[in-house]
Formats: sequence, C-alpha cells, structure tokens
Amino acid sequence: MSVSTAFYRLSARIGQVQGINELGFVICNDTLQLVNYRQAALMRITGVKQARLFAHSGLSDTDPNTPYALWLAEVSAEIAPRCRELKQGARLLPLSPEMLSEPLRAAWQEWLPEHVWIFPLTGPQGELLSILLIGRDEPWPGTLTPDSAEFALLQLCGLYGYAWWALAARPSRLTRLWQRSGGKRLLWAVLLLLVIFCIPVREYTLVPAEIVSLESEVIAAPEQGVINRIVALPNSAVKKGDVLAQMDATTLQSRLAVALAELATADTTLHQTTQKAIEDQLAKSDLAMAEGRWREKQVEVASLRRELDKLTIRAPRDGVFVYSDPDEWAGRPVQTGERIGLLADPTKPGVRAWAPVSESTNLNSGAPMTVFLKVAPLSPLTATLDYAGYQTVEAPNGVASYILRGTLTGDQAEARIGLQGTARISGDWKALGYLLLRRPIATVRAWSGW
Repeated sequence: MSVSTAFYRLSARIGQVQGINELGFVICNDTLQLVNYRQAALMRITGVKQARLFAHSGLSDTDPNTPYALWLAEVSAEIAPRCRELKQGARLLPLSPEMLSEPLRAAWQEWLPEHVWIFPLTGPQGELLSILLIGRDEPWPGTLTPDSAEFALLQLCGLYGYAWWALAARPSRLTRLWQRSGGKRLLWAVLLLLVIFCIPVREYTLVPAEIVSLESEVIAAPEQGVINRIVALPNSAVKKGDVLAQMDATTLQSRLAVALAELATADTTLHQTTQKAIEDQLAKSDLAMAEGRWREKQVEVASLRRELDKLTIRAPRDGVFVYSDPDEWAGRPVQTGERIGLLADPTKPGVRAWAPVSESTNLNSGAPMTVFLKVAPLSPLTATLDYAGYQTVEAPNGVASYILRGTLTGDQAEARIGLQGTARISGDWKALGYLLLRRPIATVRAWSGW
C-alpha cells in the first residue's frame, strides 16, 4: 500500500470515529498501516505534569495502574514541558534514555525499544491534550521528505490531535459562549451585579392616601324626609350651632298649623267652660275634660315644634364640614340615620390609606410612613401607622385593600383635610435583589405551586 493511500485511508477512518475510546484504538493500532513499529502508547495529559495510559497497541482495554502504565505516565509527565515548547507544524520529539531522570532511565530497556518518537497531540489553540509514543527496533530516519511515510505520520498526528480535541476536549456551547463574550468581563459584571443585589435597602410600599381628621363626628339625617338644601359649603369651617343643612318641613309645618288651630279651639273651649262652671255647678264636670284637651294640644304643638327644629341640622361643635357636592343632596330623600357628611376637627389631622393585598409589606403598628401630597410633592409629611384593618375593603381605585390609619408627626402646615396623595410605608431592611425579585418569585410560586 502506498503512503498516500494509507494516509487518505487513515484520514477517512478518523472522520468516522464515534467516540474517544474508538479514536484511541485507531491511533495505536491502525497507524501501523502507515509506518511499522513494535509498540504504540497513547498517554492522556490530565494536568500540568500529570498523565495516564489511555490506549495501547494490541490491547482493546488498558489498565492504568500496572507498573508499565505507571512508568509510561511518569515518562510522559517528565517530557510534557518539552512537548509544549515544540513549534507548530514540527511537533516531533525523538526520545532517548538520556532525556529522562535516572530512575526512569534505568527501566528503559525493560519497557521500551531502542528508538522512540514522541508525537504531541494538540488542539486548535496549541494546547497539549495527549502524547503518542511510537517505538520500534529499527532507527527512525534522520530527515523527513514530503514523500516519506514518517512525514505523512507527522501530518496525520495533526489530524489525531484535532479529532481528540473534538471528541474529548472541545469546550461546551456554554464555554464557547463564555469565551466569545469575554469571560472575565462577564464574570466581573456578574460579580458586580451580585454585589448590587446584596446592597441593603429598606423595604417599602407605595399606597394611595388622603388627609383625614383623627377626631370626627358623623352628621346624619335625624328624620326620614327630603334634604331641602345644604347650607355649609364642602370642607368649610363652621362654629357650634351653625346651620349645616335643612330638610323639607312642609309636612310638619302643615301638621303644626293644624295643631295650633286645634290648640286655639281648645283654649276657647276651656275659657267658656270655666265661665259656665262659675254659674252652673253641673258644668264643673266638663271643666276637667276641657283642661285635659287643652294640655294635650299644647304637648302636641311643642312636640311638632321640636321635630320641626330637628329638620334644621346644626353643628354640634366647631370643625370642618366634609361632604360631597351640595347639588347632589338637594331634593334627595334620606332615611333616619343616613350619613350626610362628617364634622372633622382640623387641628388633629391624620392619614387614611389603602394598602392593596399584594402590597401589604409592613402593616405593624408603629411603622413609619411618609406622605407625598399631590399639591406639594416636594414637601413630604411624616406619620406613624396606628392600625391596619384585618378585612379587605374596596379602595377608591377599585382594588381590594386593607384600610390603614396613621398619625401625622412633625410639621403639619400642609396637611389640609381632604388632600390626596401617596403614602410610603417603610418596613425592614432587606437585600436589593430580594425586593427586585419579590414579585416575580411570588408570581412563579403562585403559578407553579413550589
């Protein structure tokens, strides 16, 4: 078989190799088609100065713990630095006993023939992956010509190295991606991101809020009827006794007019009966009945006047009358006890907020709050959470929320009842990464159940 034919056949055989073990068998045994040799050993380089027997000519399976294999491993580890120093394209090292240390040199005659060539098998980047030792009794040629079998063997070992790299040492896709993207820069970026994620920040929740009074009194309808008009303007300051609203009194005024007429009639009847009782003793019996009817009408008139006075709703104390648009109340029928508005004390402002169920971070009493009013976003107000409701209610924005109450602390000059804004409720100190990933983690856990 000609050299070129053997070379091409071995090249095609390498292209059909399916695994690293098959490759080792082909390298140590099929290379005999190109050059003659007595023995061939393939040593796998596992470290800077570490090697182990991977394949051997004439053997389908090797034991790296035999004395021969251990001696070859020591020889390969000792000459590995020299193999790395060889230039690309001329990776061939004739090995002689003089190149080894004394303990290894003594065992040469026992394990190897006289003439040995070393072929370092390298990857595309020149890294040493394995070492091929080929020994024979006849001398190797001193020079290599392009048509010689030894020159073809040198070129073939380049294919062996690339095949070894592709099957055993080729980086994974992740490793190659790491190398292309600049592994060190990416590593530093990841470390920087981890450091940023570990920065402690205070947990907080932003919720809608408004300024309310901590001491307020409900103004309700005293009787069933119709609201005639609201006298006090919304959010206006009132004094004790000021008229807040008036209910329609047409029915009571009619009843009072009838009662007054009946009282006048009873008064006249009582006067006539009294005159008759002076002249006629029999008329004294009618005097008691006339007086009783007169007193009954007096009580009725007094009761109607009290009910009529109730229809004028007055402020029980000083404060601010808080309610909606007065035009919405004009002519509106109400039931007894139905709420019309709220009489609030403006000197004791507080905060009312609504914490959505998904944002209830810190609802413990005493939690610090910061209120940013829409009319003064650059002048935040400080407050302390007093309590949080246990049952959810529908917030003004239509979201199921817990209602919160807080007391303002510090400067309260900007705190006017009815102003709205956003409250920030501060919680415990947590890592920034936890706060950023809290919602995604909660969503994943709700979706996956773990």
